[in-house]
Amino acid sequence: MNRVVMVLRIKGRVGIDPDVEKTLESLKLDKAFAAGLYPLTPSLEGMLRKAQRYLTWGRPNSKTIYTFLKEAGYVAEDALKFAEKLEKGESSLDSPVLLNLRPPSKGFKRSVKRAFKSGGEYGDRGDEINDLFRRMT
Repeated sequence: MNRVVMVLRIKGRVGIDPDVEKTLESLKLDKAFAAGLYPLTPSLEGMLRKAQRYLTWGRPNSKTIYTFLKEAGYVAEDALKFAEKLEKGESSLDSPVLLNLRPPSKGFKRSVKRAFKSGGEYGDRGDEINDLFRRMT
């Protein structure tokens, strides 16, 4: 069971509600295209629901976790072993791992003003997070 969630901030801070901004600060996603690997907890799920219009998230595979950890500065050998353990559920994150990314190559495919389930970009995207992350690295 995958107990890790990758969260990407897809919008900036113009016109944001102060409560949502505080939630994003708690997640340490201060600016657009910031990303984090988080342990999946009920409190995180609540924060994601509250700030969903500014975020997209999903369950990364081991290759994506490995790339994320390597970009964040982990040693390649350690990152590979840790990524495999995270995907299998043998290990867990104690604290979030954060990284700043660039905008996706060739831009977002759909509107950032609509939910992923409704043909947009924000919200829970499940395994599709891997494709978006690959375009942002």
